[in-house]
Amino acid sequence: MTNIIEESENEKKEWFFSGICCCYRNGFCFYSGLGAISGKGGALTYSYVVDGITRVFGKQILWFLMNFVEAQFYAGVFAGAGIILGGIAAWFLAKNNSRLMGFSICYGSPSIFPWVLASQLLSLGLAIFVYRYIGLFDSRGTTWIATFITVVGAPPSIMLLYGPSLPALLVGSAIAGLFSAPFATWLAESIIVPLKLPGVVSNVLTMAFVGILTCMVCRTLPWVEKKPIADYPKTPSPEPDVFSAGWFVRRCLADFSEAQFYGNEVASVFLLIGVTVDWMVNKDLPSYGSGALPAIILSQFVGTAVGVLLYANKFDKGGWYATYVPVVSVGPACVLLFDGTVSAALFSGLLGGIIGAPLAEFFKEHLPEGVHVTNANVLSMAASTTIVATVMKFIGCF
Repeated sequence: MTNIIEESENEKKEWFFSGICCCYRNGFCFYSGLGAISGKGGALTYSYVVDGITRVFGKQILWFLMNFVEAQFYAGVFAGAGIILGGIAAWFLAKNNSRLMGFSICYGSPSIFPWVLASQLLSLGLAIFVYRYIGLFDSRGTTWIATFITVVGAPPSIMLLYGPSLPALLVGSAIAGLFSAPFATWLAESIIVPLKLPGVVSNVLTMAFVGILTCMVCRTLPWVEKKPIADYPKTPSPEPDVFSAGWFVRRCLADFSEAQFYGNEVASVFLLIGVTVDWMVNKDLPSYGSGALPAIILSQFVGTAVGVLLYANKFDKGGWYATYVPVVSVGPACVLLFDGTVSAALFSGLLGGIIGAPLAEFFKEHLPEGVHVTNANVLSMAASTTIVATVMKFIGCF
């Protein structure tokens, strides 16, 4: 019996080793592949989109799409369209109980996806086209505004918390669309920039503040009531083996679309295809025209692979763990901070993968009642990014 157990443990280690090797290989393939196929010379650049954006409606539509993937630091037009289409494809597959659906979108509640997407479209539309926060491009002479926060912040989390509720959709979208961008701008200018911290810290702290505020407001409004989320018919299936190479790779891919509350490898594949197209069109379009996209994706694959490797047991028997934290914070932020070097990508991904998810679990245990768990995740993003960036500055060899 002892020999059988030992053989089983050795087999798990072998499968896991295969899985992490595959993820690292994918990261380096993106890094080297994108470097070989980058487009240059086209008109569609990041600076082209933001220059005169308040006067050209077409550019505002481009900014709208780019905002859907700001969380991943891609800010690409085709990537934005990709994550939306990928989410719809994942929802359609789940609705039809397809064997190709992967991880069930929206954390096993695929029927709420149309509401999640509606909250993202509505809140972002309010921020850009109604509240007109893109006017800050002119009034402050800046090249970036945090209008994207509504896509990955309070509105979709409110839908997951309250279910298919029209009042919750309207209240969550209106509050988040109104407060997110100006609060993030004030926080960055007043605190984050003077402290020389990565800009993502102000964004995720804004997500936490607006998220908690929105949850508190919804709790006090009598007409905002929770509604049950319907289940789609499912074919009974055995529990997945979280210690297999296939599951490992799928889980790492799913982390790329967790920020949008999709958490699905199909959506993530659409996302990665889209950002590759953005890069091929013009490397000065994605990632704010920094040219750091290959290193950003490398850091993301490293971060998620390390997290899933260390904390796979948390996913056993239907569990979940915030291994996506470094994918949308630590890795990309530190890559941009340290000029897109491979060493920065590897180190930030490694350290972010180690501390990101446990910090999220810590903050989760201290959340007020009635506040969605995503607020713990974004607090972890702020803390882990600050820690890793500070460590890297202290080491000073990146």
